[in-house]
Amino acid sequence: MIQRFEVPGKLPSLNEYTRRCRTNPYAGASAKKEAQARVLMAINAARLVPMKPPVLVSFEWVEPDMRRDKDNISSAKKYILDALVVSGVIENDNWRWIAGNLPDLYRVNKADPRVIVTLEGEPR
Repeated sequence: MIQRFEVPGKLPSLNEYTRRCRTNPYAGASAKKEAQARVLMAINAARLVPMKPPVLVSFEWVEPDMRRDKDNISSAKKYILDALVVSGVIENDNWRWIAGNLPDLYRVNKADPRVIVTLEGEPR
C-alpha cells in the first residue's frame, strides 16, 4: 500500500531551529511544536491509514529557491516522523518501524513550495 500527504510551504531547517534554540530555551520547543502541528494537519487531511512495520518513508522537498542547503532542509524529517507517531499512522519511528534509508528528492517550485511524504508498507 502506498499513501501520500503534502505539507504546504517550508518547514524550519536545522539552522532556523538552532537559531531559535539559542535565542530562548523555550523557542526551540515552540518551533518544533509549530512545525509538528502543521504536519499533523496535513496527515489528518490526507486520512492516512495506520500501518504495520516496516514502513518505507520517502521525502520530496519542493523549495521556492536553492538558498537552503539540502542537509538543513531534510532535518525536518524529525517533525514529520514524530507527527506520524503522534497521529497513530505508525507506532514508533525506531529501526523496527522505519525501513532502510529515508530517500530524499529535491526540486524547486517558487509558486508552490511543499513537502511530499510517501509511505509504503502494509496497513494495520
